[in-house]
Parts: sequence; structure tokens; C-alpha cells
Amino acid sequence: MPLNATTQSACQFDTANANATIDLPDYEAALAATYAPDQAQVSVSVYCNKGTPISARKLDGNALANSAATAVTLTLNLDGTAGSSTFDTRVWYVAGPTNAVASGVFKGAQRYVTVIHAGWPTTPQYRAPTGFYTGSVDFTVEF
Repeated sequence: MPLNATTQSACQFDTANANATIDLPDYEAALAATYAPDQAQVSVSVYCNKGTPISARKLDGNALANSAATAVTLTLNLDGTAGSSTFDTRVWYVAGPTNAVASGVFKGAQRYVTVIHAGWPTTPQYRAPTGFYTGSVDFTVEF
């Protein structure tokens, strides 16, 4: 009796990425120091079954946000005052290493690493009152 099976392309985010957070340093301190566009980052891992390449990575739907020069602007809101007090940051991604997983839950999969960077714009933002600002950006992969 023949037995047939079919597999489809599949990818899964590492559960360790469930609450991936980037904490930017103090804005004024960052401007006072030698300005660098990349002030903070987080690594995100995606596991795909063998033979499933990632065809696109996107931040807020933008595949071209893959360098500091093409970063997306993300508006952060002062906690508890959504929309009334805002602060801008820049976010981009860089494709990291890809490797075969030799052991563990994802044994045999391809691991794709993406490093998501955030930094302050070079233009001072004096409109923002003192406080703690938050926001979020969607990171998606296509395969």
C-alpha cells in the first residue's frame, strides 16, 4: 500500500522573540555624545523548514528599510497620552547570518537571523516633554 506525504514551506519565529524590545538610550545624552545613527538593536530569529528561503523581510511593510539610510520613521508616544506628545525614532533591519540547526526543537531547519536597529534622528526634537515614550513596529518575513 503506497503512502504519500507532502510538505509545504513553513517558517516560525523563535518564541524567545515574543517580547523583543529595543530600549534606546536617553535622547539628550545620545545627542551630547558623538552622534551615531545606531543606538540600540535586537536580534530576531526565524526558523524555516529545509528548502524554504526567506524572500522578503519588512518593517511596517517596508522591505527597503534595510539600512540606516533607508530607515522608517517610528513615532513614539508619551505613556498615557497617546497622540498628544510624540517623539520620533528611526528603525531599520540588517539580515544576519543563516545557518542549519544541528540539534534541538528546530533540528534540520534553517535559522535566519535579522538584527533590528533603532536610533534617534539627527534633527533635535525639542517639542517632546520629559517622560517615557513607547511605540511598536511590525516585523514580518515572507517565504
